[in-house]
Amino acid sequence: MKPALLRAGMVEFLRYMYEDYETGFARHKGGITKPYSQHLWDNRQIAIHWKDLLSADSEDYDGRGSTEISKLNDFAEEGRVVGASYRRITKTEMLVGVVEPDSPVKVLLFQEEVLVDEREIEPGESIPEYQIPNNARVLKALQLSDVRLVSIEDYPVIFESSVRPPFWSISNWENGEPHLRAIINDSNKPFKVSSLTPDEIEVVCEEFLRTVDDNYRSLATVGGQTADVDITGVSDENRIWGQVTMGDEGKVNEKLETLMQYSGESTGVLMFAPNGSEPQELPDGVTYLPVETVFETVALNESGQSMLEQMLNIPSTTSS
Repeated sequence: MKPALLRAGMVEFLRYMYEDYETGFARHKGGITKPYSQHLWDNRQIAIHWKDLLSADSEDYDGRGSTEISKLNDFAEEGRVVGASYRRITKTEMLVGVVEPDSPVKVLLFQEEVLVDEREIEPGESIPEYQIPNNARVLKALQLSDVRLVSIEDYPVIFESSVRPPFWSISNWENGEPHLRAIINDSNKPFKVSSLTPDEIEVVCEEFLRTVDDNYRSLATVGGQTADVDITGVSDENRIWGQVTMGDEGKVNEKLETLMQYSGESTGVLMFAPNGSEPQELPDGVTYLPVETVFETVALNESGQSMLEQMLNIPSTTSS
């Protein structure tokens, strides 16, 4: 086999192996100011800053710091496909890369914003005898490999605050999983409803109502102002209330209990949920709409197809 073909085959094998990795998110904030962010960006690393210690032992930290050091160790030991945000450098680009399992924790020591020392330690370990200068800043970092540079223009969904994990500098990222896997594998997400985020599914459900009912008009932002419903609209002077969930039958029943408060003679109450989550009996006045059917219906017309392709970051197949 030619070397180039061998390398190509190895790349495909490695990407297949990534399917066993969980997905994670890293944001660089707080004590990681622009010079430190620039170093991490240039060197394709993710890092957190809690106390200026040469330690990856969570017991050396308190509260949130201890939790995030522990999560950093999980990434290092188990491996992760990571989406990394460096907002002090750029708000329109991200790095998506791989932390390999059994990675060391890189301890980066800076003085006057310049890297002066770098050590590698095992996750959970420390170098207690090291004398750290008073003005030093110490970051705990992990190396990314197989990195993709992703722009907001090419992949807007992973830049949405509703999709990203809140608050934490480093955390698992379940909402980002289908997007990160598609990026790292240089592939499209499957063209199905489960590839969408919860917010996107709500938008698709309202688009379905416009598709099947020319008289439907929205009365509020999707997901918006009413706690118990996701969709508020009107059709032929009848108020439309809709709830959207991707949960199981138990979750559907739980939401139906509150949704029934909105039923009445001049209302339409809609439950959007997976086909397999439909209860054996539905309350009077509720219409159950499988999200799979909703997705397929929206995809039937050109504008709906285009919208779904944009959401899933699939090159457009519609004619110009």
